[in-house]
Amino acid sequence: MHGGMRGTMQEGLGGKTDKKKEKKLNLNFQGRKRSKSGVFSMVLALAVLAGFLTAAVMSGLARGKADIVVGYIGMGCLLVAAVGFILGACSLRERDIKYFHPVFGLAVNGIMLVALIALYLTGLLM
Repeated sequence: MHGGMRGTMQEGLGGKTDKKKEKKLNLNFQGRKRSKSGVFSMVLALAVLAGFLTAAVMSGLARGKADIVVGYIGMGCLLVAAVGFILGACSLRERDIKYFHPVFGLAVNGIMLVALIALYLTGLLM
């Protein structure tokens, strides 16, 4: 009786693993393409990071008394982050795309958008 029960359990588990293997084999990523707006959102996110780091280094070298150029760089980064966030969100609605670029662009632009708005609100309230 014990041997019969064991055989039944193995058959049941074997059936599940076979279905999982079939499901994995049926996944098709060849039809997916890169979303142009998603890639552009990621490029904008990298540009925002570069601009923010540039402004931070310029401000640090000036010991906090940087020129108006740093403010312009920051405002530009804020606008570019907003555009990149919108592009990333719109590109996620496309079908059959690879999601790395839009998600990366959406996440980085969103984080930078929140950080820059918080930075400007802190500057206004102090």
